[in-house]
Amino acid sequence: MFTDRRLTEAYKNAKVEYFDDDSKYVFMSDVHRGDGSLSDEFTRNRDIYLYALQHYYRNDYTYVEAGDGDEMLEYSNFEHTKNAHPAVYDTIKKFFDEDRLVKIYGNHDIFLKYPSYVKKNYYTNYDEYNEVFFDFLKGLEPVEALVLKHRDTGQEILTVHGHQGDAPNDQFWRLTMLSLNIFGDFFMHLVSAILLVQ
Repeated sequence: MFTDRRLTEAYKNAKVEYFDDDSKYVFMSDVHRGDGSLSDEFTRNRDIYLYALQHYYRNDYTYVEAGDGDEMLEYSNFEHTKNAHPAVYDTIKKFFDEDRLVKIYGNHDIFLKYPSYVKKNYYTNYDEYNEVFFDFLKGLEPVEALVLKHRDTGQEILTVHGHQGDAPNDQFWRLTMLSLNIFGDFFMHLVSAILLVQ
């Protein structure tokens, strides 16, 4: 629904970043980091993801998280997600501190399109051990789209998450979030009950 229009709009408003033949970028999407609970599917892949992320950090790549890095439709309290995966967020912060992080929002972390949400949830974090707040990703500005433009040739590469124009995940995302919260919990409880019976 309105896919051409939404993609054109995303392209026109995209963050433009110039690259050349020596530039190094790594793109990852749909990581879906959750709160560390049993329903957090990211925990099964956390170690391999972290290993890869640290490799790209050490080798001077720019990390483009191309949407749905954080699972916000299922886990609304982002504080729990940050605290569930400290090593992952420490590595992401290293990219950010060196201006090597581009965060694109998708349909599952669409709250990132709102600067007030980003400021409240990403600018600081709380160290539970030392009971102090510290700067986290202060100044983070997530984008809907990124255009990489070659310095010499002018060739452009458009990166979006890809939900643009898909009605349930774009125009009606709030309804999708509500149904995930209602029916997702129901099915998780059903599966748990079945496993307990066996």
